[in-house]
Amino acid sequence: MVVDFKGLGPHDLGAVQLATVQLVDGNVEITLHILDDWHRPTNEVVRAQMVPSVARTLAERLATVVQSGAA
Repeated sequence: MVVDFKGLGPHDLGAVQLATVQLVDGNVEITLHILDDWHRPTNEVVRAQMVPSVARTLAERLATVVQSGAA
């Protein structure tokens, strides 16, 4: 998986509270939307495309972390 972030530093944009997923040309694309203090989407969006096997592994790891209470 390659994530290319183009923007000014610092790269800590805040907590992601809205995420979408779609299939693009056979790859899974995750879009993370950064919300402002009033919970409105900002112009800050992070997109990552990955092959389905990487997306599946990521989903399993996310579920494990959430179930363990470490999130």
